[in-house]
Amino acid sequence: MILSIDHIVIAGPQLDALTETFKLLGFSVVDGGKHPIGSYNTLIGLADGAYIELLSFYEESPNHYWWDAVHKRGGGLIDFCMQTDDIRGDYAVFQAQGVDMSPLVGLSRVRVDGYQLAWLNNEIYGEYQGLVPFVIEDETTRLERVPKENQHANQATGIDTVTLVARDLEMTRRIMDAALRQRGKPARDDSLRATGVAYQVGPHRLEYLTPEDDSSPLAAHLGANRPLPYRIRFKTEGEARSIAPEAAAGLRMDFV
Repeated sequence: MILSIDHIVIAGPQLDALTETFKLLGFSVVDGGKHPIGSYNTLIGLADGAYIELLSFYEESPNHYWWDAVHKRGGGLIDFCMQTDDIRGDYAVFQAQGVDMSPLVGLSRVRVDGYQLAWLNNEIYGEYQGLVPFVIEDETTRLERVPKENQHANQATGIDTVTLVARDLEMTRRIMDAALRQRGKPARDDSLRATGVAYQVGPHRLEYLTPEDDSSPLAAHLGANRPLPYRIRFKTEGEARSIAPEAAAGLRMDFV
């Protein structure tokens, strides 16, 4: 069963620049490590148990399934991963719904201290990438994968809501109703001129919206072929505020 958001993936062409941007936004960023598939990361731990992966590539990796999202589709918030206590069962649900994805594969990352992490996950392809979460099961302990530092100058404590753009809302609803074992509740965002469905998954909310008409900012987002995750809202113990995308590596970010 899917339990909550494991982590979100924010990507850009230069990891150093991306890391510095998030430090300036008041996040405590720690070194992650290298994957043997051309990517590397830094990490932001959150008190709710989720974390943020800041990702880029240390070598040309055009066959990596996130390469195009970073280098051809603008990067930013590109994907998200969910925790599960039954990865094979949840994988089978996505498979039954026709999601284009890889088999479950073993992956790894070597931390800067030399410790090698190992886990199992799937990769999501095509129109489903960034819309449907990938799922993960640790082979080494999750405590070693998740950053221990989770206190931040900006007082962020966790993820409140991830907003995603659904081209086909009925298809999205069908998949996510099945995957999350719940019926999505009606959702609306007047500021985006968009409607859709929302799901509460543990402490986190997933919101799938589709534009009501071409005047919606989501219509422009789809027209530009940007990754389908659109906005992240963080819980904070500080002041509620919005961050301009130009100050957040193009990311739409709110603190609530």
